[in-house]
This record gives sequence, C-alpha cells and structure tokens, in this order.
Amino acid sequence: MVLCIIILAFIVLFSVALHHYKIKKQKALQAQGLINISHIKRLISLIQSHRGLSSALLNGDDSKQVPLQALEQQVDIEITSLKDQAAIQETSRWSGFIDHWGRLNKKDNQRDSENSFKQHTQLISNLLYLLEDEAERSHLNAACLIELQTIGFVWRELVVTTETIGQSRAIGTGVATSKKCSSVHKIRLSFLQQHIKLTMNETLSKLSSLDAFSKKHSELLQIAKSKMEFFSNTIENELIKADPITINQDEYFALATDSIKALDDIFDHQMQQIQQTI
Repeated sequence: MVLCIIILAFIVLFSVALHHYKIKKQKALQAQGLINISHIKRLISLIQSHRGLSSALLNGDDSKQVPLQALEQQVDIEITSLKDQAAIQETSRWSGFIDHWGRLNKKDNQRDSENSFKQHTQLISNLLYLLEDEAERSHLNAACLIELQTIGFVWRELVVTTETIGQSRAIGTGVATSKKCSSVHKIRLSFLQQHIKLTMNETLSKLSSLDAFSKKHSELLQIAKSKMEFFSNTIENELIKADPITINQDEYFALATDSIKALDDIFDHQMQQIQQTI
C-alpha cells in the first residue's frame, strides 16, 4: 500500500514537472520566435525600400545611389542577426533568399526598372512566407495565443498590405521620376489601390487587442486608415489621372512610407501584446 502511494506520488510529481517543462520550453520557443520575426519583418521593410529607391535610380534619379548602399549595409546587419538561428538557416526559403539577394545586389544597376521590380518582389514574397512559417513553428498562432484570436491576420493580411503599399511605392516612384504613367502602370496602380481600400475598410477592423491595449489599438487603426486613404487618393489623382504628372518622386515615396509606417506601428503594437501574454 505504501509502495503504491509512493509510486502514485512520483507519477504526479513527474507529470507536474513535465508540464512545467513543456510550458517553459514553449515560452522560450515563442520568445525566440518573436525575435526572429522582428528581424524578418525588418528585412522585408528594407528590401521594400531598396525596391522603391532602385525604381527611382533606374528611372534616372542618380541621387539614390548613396541611400541604396546604406540600405544594403542594413540588410547585411539583419542577415547576420539571424545567422545563429538554425531553424531559420535550414529552411529552403532562407537559403533561397540569401542566394537571390546576393545575385540581385551585385547586378541590380544593370537591370531595367521592370526586371528590378520583379526580382525584388520575388524576394519579398519569399520573406513573407518565411515570416508566416516562423510564426507557426514558434507556436505564435491563435491556438496557442488564445487571448489574441486574430493574430493570424497580423502574420498574413497585415504584412501583405504593407507589401501592397510597397509595390505601389515602387511603381509610383518610378512613374513620378520619369513623369510617364503607361497603361500597364495605370492598371497595376489601380489594382493595388483597390487592395489598399479593401484593407482600409475591412481587414484592419478585424484585428483585435488585449483590453489593456484597446485605446492605443483604436488610435493606431484610425491613423493608419487616414494615411492609407490619403495615399490612395494620391495614387489616383497624382499618377493615374494626372496629365501631366507633377508630383515629386521623393514626396510620393515619403507619402507611401508614412502609410507603411502606420501599419508597422500596428504590427509592433501587436508584438507588444504577444510579449504580454507569453
């Protein structure tokens, strides 16, 4: 009888210890996942900026050489930050990004604007998938973050929307530099503009927050909607419908960047809430 009690007590203690170990291991995985995601998101932002400035350069704005070099140095820093993360390094998406970036970085000034845009966009698409994969691998999903049931929108729709604006920035910067908006450019910009409007009117409102963060959450949503609406109108009135095109490429780039920053602020605020829950 005594032996049975001892064995039962041991089983209970072992189960409790195992449970705490699993929780501790998951929290460590989630914490490192957040760090990795922050670096991947930073890489996405840098490559998006590199694409936009490359568009200006390849359309005749030689002043973008120096800021492009600065961006390339920042990309290298972010790549170095992830070099010790085996879970990232071993993925085909990461190795594909490193190989593609190395080739693009060496030869981009020899490309035309259209090809440069395409190559940058493929790079960013790869990183967007990598970010979502890392969130899932790190248990940063709705199943594990029960207080943030719309977190999937952050890893998918929110970052994809920054890419939509990023593409609009790159195409529009080229148009504003050359002062020419072809029928192809108008179609692309119109499509991207519609996606921006859809996100502004529908997707952003689906994002939730913790009660303690709700006031700031609402403020950030309003700021983002306002900036996105202004940028959307700029696309339509200053590029698609304008004849002649008079907006300065730096002014247009800055307006697009303001909208991206507003969405990035929402992203960062969601990251803070995740840190609060793990």
